[in-house]
Amino acid sequence: MQRAKIDESAVIAIDLLPFDQQPELGGHQVARVAFHVEGGATVEQDVWCIGVDDSFLCREDAPLHLWNGVNHDVPCTGEPPAGCATLPPEPDASTIFGSTPLRVAALDVPLDRLGAYDIDLGKASLPNGYLTERAFDVVDHSPENYWMDGGILLDVRPDIESRPELGSIYRDPFPGPEPVSVHLVFTVTELTTPSVLQIRDVVVR
Repeated sequence: MQRAKIDESAVIAIDLLPFDQQPELGGHQVARVAFHVEGGATVEQDVWCIGVDDSFLCREDAPLHLWNGVNHDVPCTGEPPAGCATLPPEPDASTIFGSTPLRVAALDVPLDRLGAYDIDLGKASLPNGYLTERAFDVVDHSPENYWMDGGILLDVRPDIESRPELGSIYRDPFPGPEPVSVHLVFTVTELTTPSVLQIRDVVVR
């Protein structure tokens, strides 16, 4: 969404103005706002939703975006195929047996404030650092009492600082089970009443 370029600390009042809704290619107007600032000036601003905007204001019926899954895109640093990564070797049976997946059947997260949330879901270990599944679901995909612009991320983080980020299947192997931490990360941007985010079927392995 487009925002007025003004000093927010100087705003003393805000009015919603009438406007003629005229959709254009790539977006649509959702409001016209008058900002009254210190000194008597007024700044008017059209608010538009551009492209596929997942904000609560732009799409009241929009589903929450869930960032999970494993990225299978082939990273390339030069001309393919020579400049592209190759799949790491699959873990052997003994390493898979010695690794510990994380499974959380149900978790209810209280939402009592706006802002960023970082929920520690626990630990796991991945065979040779090989991420095969990263999944979760929510009970309410289109909530009415709260919203998270940008969606919800199931973030798998390496516990060893020198190891590369997780998310892609293309990753340097690790000698044995690699310890990782799993977090649920999101930012509450709309909250009309204290609510509960119901998380279900978390799997990291």
